[in-house]
Amino acid sequence: MSVLAGKAAIVTGGGRGIGKAIARAFAAEGARLILAARTAGELEAAREELAGEFGAEVLTRVTDVSNAGEVEALVSFALERFGRLDVLVNNAGTYGPIGELTEADPDEWRRAIEVNLLGTVYGTRAALRLMRGQSSGKIINLAGAGIGGPSLTPRISAYATSKAAVVQFTESVSLEAAPFGVQINAISPGAVTTEITNAVIKAGPERAGHDFYQRSLRQRDQGGDPPELASRLAVFLASDACRLTGKLLSAKWDAPQGVDAEAANRSSLYALRRIDGVLFQEVPKK
Repeated sequence: MSVLAGKAAIVTGGGRGIGKAIARAFAAEGARLILAARTAGELEAAREELAGEFGAEVLTRVTDVSNAGEVEALVSFALERFGRLDVLVNNAGTYGPIGELTEADPDEWRRAIEVNLLGTVYGTRAALRLMRGQSSGKIINLAGAGIGGPSLTPRISAYATSKAAVVQFTESVSLEAAPFGVQINAISPGAVTTEITNAVIKAGPERAGHDFYQRSLRQRDQGGDPPELASRLAVFLASDACRLTGKLLSAKWDAPQGVDAEAANRSSLYALRRIDGVLFQEVPKK
């Protein structure tokens, strides 16, 4: 039996890239879908593709996730059409300004926060209200590649700040949601080649920095990490088999099916904050 059979799901940014890959994986597993994004044409093309390939029930709704009212209307639309909402994937995002902070346009910097962080906040807030009443639900947030990892990339401070904030938000709100049977987790999808990669290349080495520019060129030419890594992880996090909450998981490196969920949920494993046994030590929860 398909692991998401009959489940009602929203995927923001679902018309292309990682969002579309997640929507495809959900459709293959029997989910009923609402794809949301700002571009109607991309949404309709994705809807036709997924409905034709999988026979899935796929609806679309043009939504700007940085607008709280539009996000509330999106969740209300899911309730109206499906009678419930089982899964929300907060995937819609933008890179923001590329270049040194001193040269960044403040409006573009703020816009990245509005889309990446506040879009996730608005979606989670609206979905959580509904899911609490159901006593069940899964919320999956996209944290961005490299967040929490050892390599820091300069000249994308708005993106990095917003995506790191998404992880801490995920962990914090998961504690509020857990008593109501709702799980909230975040995915680091890996170095997936998307329109964001093309934006870095278009910015050029002077704005993006030589190393970041060259790395993006290699990623484009070599293909990067496949978006299916993130989509497979999203299916697991959306499924009834998942017992994790408040965690940041790498689509490339983590195999959550083998994780001791009870132990992980009581510790800082798969979390953003630093636990090194020297400056910061883990104190087991009782």
